[in-house]
Amino acid sequence: MASVGEPTTLKDLFWASVASHGDLPAQGWATDGGWHHRTYRQLGDAVREAAQGLLALGLKKGDRVGIWSKNHPRWAEVDLADLTTGLVTVPVYDTLTGDKGAYILNDAGVKALFVQDREILDRALEVGKKLRSVKHIILITGTAEGDEQAYEGFLQAGREWAAENPDKLDAARAKVAPDDLASLVYTSGTTAEPKGVMLTHWNFASNARICKQLVDFGPGDTFLSFLPLSHVFERTAGHFAAYAAGAHVVYARSIDTLVDDMGAVKPTIMTSVPRLYEKIYSRIQANVAKSSFLKRMIFQWAIDVGRAANVYRQRNEPLPASLQRKVRRADRLVFHKLKARVGGRIRFFVSGGAALSRMIEEFFWAAGIPILQGYGLTETSPVTNVNTPEALRFGSVGRVVPGTDLKIDSSEWPSTREGVTEGEICFKGPNVMQGYWKSDKATKEVFDKHGWFHTGDIGYVDEDGYLFITDRKKEIIVMSNGKNVAPQPLEGALALQKHILQACVIGDDRKYVSALIVPDFDGLDEFALKNGIAASDREVLVSDQRVVSLIEKEVEDVNRGLSRYEQIKKFWILPAEWSVENGELTPSLKLKRRVIHEKWKTTIERLYPGS
Repeated sequence: MASVGEPTTLKDLFWASVASHGDLPAQGWATDGGWHHRTYRQLGDAVREAAQGLLALGLKKGDRVGIWSKNHPRWAEVDLADLTTGLVTVPVYDTLTGDKGAYILNDAGVKALFVQDREILDRALEVGKKLRSVKHIILITGTAEGDEQAYEGFLQAGREWAAENPDKLDAARAKVAPDDLASLVYTSGTTAEPKGVMLTHWNFASNARICKQLVDFGPGDTFLSFLPLSHVFERTAGHFAAYAAGAHVVYARSIDTLVDDMGAVKPTIMTSVPRLYEKIYSRIQANVAKSSFLKRMIFQWAIDVGRAANVYRQRNEPLPASLQRKVRRADRLVFHKLKARVGGRIRFFVSGGAALSRMIEEFFWAAGIPILQGYGLTETSPVTNVNTPEALRFGSVGRVVPGTDLKIDSSEWPSTREGVTEGEICFKGPNVMQGYWKSDKATKEVFDKHGWFHTGDIGYVDEDGYLFITDRKKEIIVMSNGKNVAPQPLEGALALQKHILQACVIGDDRKYVSALIVPDFDGLDEFALKNGIAASDREVLVSDQRVVSLIEKEVEDVNRGLSRYEQIKKFWILPAEWSVENGELTPSLKLKRRVIHEKWKTTIERLYPGS
């Protein structure tokens, strides 16, 4: 537990920050007239009004409140108002279908639902009769046209309630305790129906405070928020921790405008899943490939200088004077242009949610743009491990955070690495969930009799305490010859190839490994234009033998670094990118293997003739 006097609930973390940083900028967002900002005092006033509105609805401590919305300043208002009054926030990804959203709302027993706009409202109303517990629907933006309530009307009702009940908000706020449930965060459901992870105020608050302790940030820092607030990574790091530290949180307009938003907002910190860094890296490499021979040589020299500096950065040692001079020159000639593309003020990126390629990690550090790779799960609030500028090991997800215990359980996973024990990663700590909502069975499946939470991820800890993830236990491919293949490293290696965007490796109960491959259509269209291939029809494009040969060469490049049984023997190029909207990716951009396998079942069978 925390030291005496330190905030132990999320509402105390937030209101302490309002008191300390009242006149500093708290939030920013795009409007038709540009970017609008408000201070901590103004945000506090907005949260107080939203809290009054919630109590005016007749909601009581422990009742669940759904938020079905993209990132929006009012998302934060409602969440912080819930936490101030002892209510429980249930986030719903804005991309979910009506049926999937209804499943979460019904499972959680949500009583009040906030939806962002008319489009999401219509999606909810399509399944309205299936929303068994929802009594109130509030429209965050737009005008109410039916039984729903507009946000301004919701606030006005709260003001009228507060005039008649002047002391009840403070009374509700005083009853909120560290062990109270703060949120039900539903897992992405890559292999089964999503489960509601029960996270308390202390789960989140302890984790947010550790983030601030390990990676220094605060007033003067600007977070550009674009990962969904429904994602626990963004919620803890870019929401709870950022506001608790007095930082300025600005909401990006969309993933499509992210580069422009970086230029306008000039963030100092961003959290993201690896896909963003992969895309930036690919675009940089594509631009370098098009440049003159001299510029390519200068770029490579600068990267080599940066890599030499990385040796010292990883040891947390000062650079020799001669190397410092080279780094400054490399920055003037090359790296300042790369930094300008991400706003020019980035202190560091934070990467989580999936494995980040070591090559990309080292590249960004070489360019003077640090990426701090960490690890965690929804069930751990989420941060359990993180690299910091002072404690860095490339390829790892960092050391375990203070207050959390880590062990490697090798009972079902014999070690395959000399000198280290490889096995399932397990945790105990204040950040570990209470359990799964209404599912004792699922809870017992992930906690052992000694209280250790079993993550399902496989890894090892090196002699210096850095955790390395090798794969996910549930996704290990077991081939018909008994060999085990970890798909994620293969998929990551494929996605780093110039003309490959996404890959799904297959081989369970099969005699060899194959892959479904989604090409990078931007690069492929350019290749097609140069080679006189009709590119208007993607089905025609991906079946052209010249394109097949191009991808084949890149697959062979990956195969060279693999054991024979891991090598990809066959592949199929698909004509469309996988997406969240089409159901192939989770909102955190992980592959939904079950969906992909079912969708492309006939194609997969073609890869295994006679089987």
